[in-house]
Amino acid sequence: NSRGHLPYSRGASGGRDEKVSMENKELPKIKLYDTSAERQKIDQMADMYSLITTVQHLETAWTRDAVGEEKYTESCKKLISQFKTLKNGSTQLIPNVDKFITEYKMDCKAARHRLLRVGVPATVEYGAPKLTRQNSADDQKHVFEAVQTFITALNCLQLDMRDVDQLHPHLSDLMASLNKVKKLPENHVSRVKVTWPHCLFALYTHSCPP
Repeated sequence: NSRGHLPYSRGASGGRDEKVSMENKELPKIKLYDTSAERQKIDQMADMYSLITTVQHLETAWTRDAVGEEKYTESCKKLISQFKTLKNGSTQLIPNVDKFITEYKMDCKAARHRLLRVGVPATVEYGAPKLTRQNSADDQKHVFEAVQTFITALNCLQLDMRDVDQLHPHLSDLMASLNKVKKLPENHVSRVKVTWPHCLFALYTHSCPP
């Protein structure tokens, strides 16, 4: 009986050796690019995908209260700035970021809103809850800051600045300063008038709905 099993044992051992040998064999390398220009294109697309995904994770962390207000605002502003830079440098490769998101089936509704529709952190768009608990002295300071940012934005318009890159940062600062004034009603004319930068930014990203 033992002799009858010897060929089978050798055959099984041989099969295992072949399997190990096949596993140790290096798979053929697939080249994604042939030139440095093609590599740059792939890098740009990868950077855009990663940046959008990062913003989505940050927005999720903010809604779950897993990141502090200051850290969220700082990180979001930095990512939005990086997005603008990347978008301006890849207009030929990615002319429409909205279509890029759809084409690669990215599940990033929050990032799409933050990067393409608004262009400012949620703490600026809606106001930060912590800021509504400031004392009266701080409130007076915020009123002063709001007046200063309003004058700066007005001066930009009077100087005939029309580019979104020039106007949007000042208008974002104005939105942020108005949100810090706790006594200012939500339906105050200043809040209503300063909401239009959202569509201005959306037009800049070619994503404003018709």
